[in-house]
Amino acid sequence: MREVVKSNIRRKESSKRTRRRRRNMPVYVFFVFVLVLAIGVTLSVTLFFNINTITVKGESDYQNDDIIRISGIGKGDNLVRLDAAEAENKILSSMVYIEEADVKKKYPDKLEINVVKSQVAACISYDEGYLLVSKKGKILDKVSEADKSLIRIDGFEASDDSLGSYLKSSDSQKDSIVIELLESVFSKEKQRIKSIDMSDKYEILINYEDRIVFEMGNSNDIKYKLNLADTVLNDMNDKSEGKMIMVGTNQISFRSNTNSAVTKKSTRIPVSDEDMPDEDSVIPRNNPQDDDSLEDSGDYEENNEDQQDYEDYVNEDNNEYQDEIYED
Repeated sequence: MREVVKSNIRRKESSKRTRRRRRNMPVYVFFVFVLVLAIGVTLSVTLFFNINTITVKGESDYQNDDIIRISGIGKGDNLVRLDAAEAENKILSSMVYIEEADVKKKYPDKLEINVVKSQVAACISYDEGYLLVSKKGKILDKVSEADKSLIRIDGFEASDDSLGSYLKSSDSQKDSIVIELLESVFSKEKQRIKSIDMSDKYEILINYEDRIVFEMGNSNDIKYKLNLADTVLNDMNDKSEGKMIMVGTNQISFRSNTNSAVTKKSTRIPVSDEDMPDEDSVIPRNNPQDDDSLEDSGDYEENNEDQQDYEDYVNEDNNEYQDEIYED
C-alpha cells in the first residue's frame, strides 16, 4: 500500500515539474535567443565585416587617397560600426569642389565612395565682391569682379562667406528663394538669364539677355512663372526690348521700349496642368485701396489704368496673350 502511495506522489511531483518546464520554456528560449544575438553582434563588430577594400568613384579635382583620408575611413574599420553620414559630411565640408558624396557599405568587406564634382553656376554679390556658388548654393570661391559668363544674383544679403558652406542670407526667407531660383533656371536646356535682382523678395527682377526685364513678383510658383516667361520669349522677335510684367497668377504683359506695336500670332501658352499654380498657394499683395500712401501719390489710379489696359488685350478665358504688345 505504501509503495502505491509513494508512486502516486512521485507521479504528481513529476507532473508539476513538467508543467513548470512548459511554462518557463518561452523564457528559456528568449534568453538563448538574446545570448546568440549578443554573440553575433560582438563577432560582427570585432572579427567579421571589417573593411578590406575602399574604392572612390566619380569625377573630382582631388586624389582618391585624399578623399579617403578626409572621410576618416581606413582599412580594418568595421562596416557595422561605420557612420556613413558622418564620413560624407567630412568630405563635403572639407573638399569645396565636391558637390555630393555618397558612402556605400558593400558587405562583407568593401566600401565605396561616390563623389560628384562641384560646378560654378552663379556669382552672388556681397559686400566684398562676389561669391561663386554651385547649383545647390555651395560657396566655391570669392572674387572681386563678376564673371560675365555666369548668372549674377544681386540683393541676396549673404551673412556667411566661408568656402565650402552653403548660402545663408541675413533674411532667412531668401535662402530657400535663391535655391529654388537656381534649380528652376538650370533645369532648362537653353539659358538666357543674365542676372537676377532679389533685393525686394516680393518684386524679383529677371534680366533676359540684357534686353528684357521680367518683373516676376514674389517667390510663389517660381518654376511656373519662369516657364511662362520662356513661352512668351519664344514667341517674340529676337530683337525685342522692353519689360515683361506678371499679371495675376497666370498671365504676362509685355511693354516694348519702342513706340511701335509689334504684332505676332496669338498662341496658347503650353504649360502642363501639373505646373499650374494653385489659387490658394499665391500670397496676395497688399490691396492698394488699403494703402493711403499709394492713393495720395496717385500710384493706385495708375495701377488701375494699367490693369484695365491689360484686360482689354488679354482673353482670360483661354489664357492667350494677344496680337499686340504693349507700348510704354
